[in-house]
Amino acid sequence: MDRKQMRAWAQKRVRPLVLALDRMGLTPNGVSLIGLLISILAGWVAAKGALFLGGIVLLVGSVFDMLDGNLARLQNKVSRQGAFLDSNFDRLAEAGVYIGLAWYYMNVLTWPDPGAVILIMLTLTGSITTSYARARAEGLGTTCYGGWLQRPERMVLLIVGMLLGYKVLKLILLFLAVVTLWTTLQRIVSSARKLAEEDDAVQLVGSESSNPSDSDDA
Repeated sequence: MDRKQMRAWAQKRVRPLVLALDRMGLTPNGVSLIGLLISILAGWVAAKGALFLGGIVLLVGSVFDMLDGNLARLQNKVSRQGAFLDSNFDRLAEAGVYIGLAWYYMNVLTWPDPGAVILIMLTLTGSITTSYARARAEGLGTTCYGGWLQRPERMVLLIVGMLLGYKVLKLILLFLAVVTLWTTLQRIVSSARKLAEEDDAVQLVGSESSNPSDSDDA
């Protein structure tokens, strides 16, 4: 089952929740905001020492993150504003969770674990720059895909780590740090190469248009 099939399967399963939110009168942007607040709450719960409970709360927040787009399509309210807010809320939600986890590793454990905090910082950096590389490339008029993990997969791994305890979570953070930074590098290299090729093509067309052919001179 590929990513598109998995998404279709998940959307079918959450359909009853989407219909319930619609009956409650919630808007897609409202659901996005609720998901953000729940994710920040998950970070706060983890920072207080309840790592397992924080994982459960983050799972709930991630479910809400799946619902806003489906609700927008149901209510015919798909918009650029909604997409913009959702993308920014996603980044803030991740930051809130990682800040809470950093506090957990430095202040809750019997012995602070600076190594885990460094991994959290690297993972957060990789997560943000991965998204920025794509957004910047698309802003310049080209496409930018690739990479092993997108945000849903990162959240699943993070939730699993929180549920299984701080030792397993640290291993997952190591994996996430490596993969997210590698994905950023992949996207930078591929997009830079693609932009250079497109620039060369534009320059070539411009050069040909400014230099009449021999047949035009005849």
